[in-house]
Amino acid sequence: MQLKFVIAFFATVIVLSACANQQSAVDKKEQATISSMDSSIENTATEQFKQVVFDAKKDLVCGMPTSAGVSDTLHYKDKVYGFCSKECKDEFVKNPSAYLAAK
Repeated sequence: MQLKFVIAFFATVIVLSACANQQSAVDKKEQATISSMDSSIENTATEQFKQVVFDAKKDLVCGMPTSAGVSDTLHYKDKVYGFCSKECKDEFVKNPSAYLAAK
């Protein structure tokens, strides 16, 4: 009776371990796909803004050079400003005159 219990226990552990490894492989594949999509989106945004001439040579919020990559833009008072992220753009929109004065 005890031998059957030990065999059943180890069989259960092996099955659960196999399921966990399979889920881990699925998670890694999904993460790789998401990372690939994120990279593709970033590259597309960078390519879209490559020919745009920005009024400032850097992101006015964080200071990152626009030559390093722009993922969002804003037209403000007939000028185009580039931002490294939506968060920087959103911060600029809250008080544009303060960021332009610091330029």
